[in-house]
Amino acid sequence: MLKIFGFSYNPNINIYKPCVYKKEGNLNCCLKQLGKDTISFTSRSKNTDNTPVAVARNYCADTKKLQCKERTISGALANKVFQKAQQDTKYLKSTLNKVLLPLFDKKQSNYDVERPVVDIEYRTKSANSIREKATQKHLYTKESVIENIHDLVGARIILGSNQKGCADKVIDKLIDCVKQSKLRIVEVENHVPNDSKHLYASQKMLHKLARAASDKYGVLVPEYITRRETGYMGIHLLVKFPDGITGEIQILGHDVAVFKELEDIPYKILQGKSVKKQYNTIKGVFEPMLPISDNPDDIENIERIKLKKEFILYTTAAYKHEREKVYNQKSKNSIPKFLTIDEFSQESKKKLHLTPDLDFNYLYKLKMLADKNA
Repeated sequence: MLKIFGFSYNPNINIYKPCVYKKEGNLNCCLKQLGKDTISFTSRSKNTDNTPVAVARNYCADTKKLQCKERTISGALANKVFQKAQQDTKYLKSTLNKVLLPLFDKKQSNYDVERPVVDIEYRTKSANSIREKATQKHLYTKESVIENIHDLVGARIILGSNQKGCADKVIDKLIDCVKQSKLRIVEVENHVPNDSKHLYASQKMLHKLARAASDKYGVLVPEYITRRETGYMGIHLLVKFPDGITGEIQILGHDVAVFKELEDIPYKILQGKSVKKQYNTIKGVFEPMLPISDNPDDIENIERIKLKKEFILYTTAAYKHEREKVYNQKSKNSIPKFLTIDEFSQESKKKLHLTPDLDFNYLYKLKMLADKNA
């Protein structure tokens, strides 16, 4: 029995076997609800013949809200978990910065397949957020919090090039990390768009990463194909640390990452999830899309559903718009320009009922104002 990265490993055991893979055209026959949240980086620190296999699923987050603030873990316990997670964040930062250094463009002007990485962002879930999530999940011990909250640590690898093969370079480096016992990947998830054109990496490449992790530790690493109705695209990897804490590594393009930070707000609102109080103004903008009763046949509800579907189509087009952008270092600190409702209307050749306050460029201004005043 060997000790690898703090874990017991028996080299004679290899229980790796592939999950069921559903091609894009058959996704609907194997879609299931995803019961976990993904990392938000609003608060962050910078700096063979094997067939690819995966389980397909759609993303429909729980409509969780903080119901009872009295029954939760103590602030002291939450802070202990935070301190442990902070150490893991430091380790992850040190590891990824070192292994991905060759993929950075030092001149920050010519991102391509050989040097596609713009930046890596890191964040540790705050003690207050840990308390809130623990309450939502009915977790009351340190052990249960660590076992059931999978976004205590986060890293986001941001790509500057939209060329195919860029994410493959990153994944190759992560495979080396796994083989050298520097990272333990425990789940591989590919958020796919409606077409293969906008994929960051092939399922075959992600399967290679999952298999390397499975073979290394003798434990099956599940693979998932996930499709959000909003059209979000990105690669999410769960990583387990020796102290039991689980974190998430995301791989996505710079412009998609910027847009995702904005789009996450209306996504949560429309899913019935809570958002920060500072975003109540944005929440009010989406009031006309929220159901007013449980009766699906209510005429008012039908109109609200139609409006919501229009906004989701607009969101999907906006994600593709960001994915196709060529990253420009000069625009890094400037105000981003998202797909407008008028542009979407012209492209889709549809008469829309979306009002100007639902335009992502206007929503971005509301978010910036809210963040400034918070």
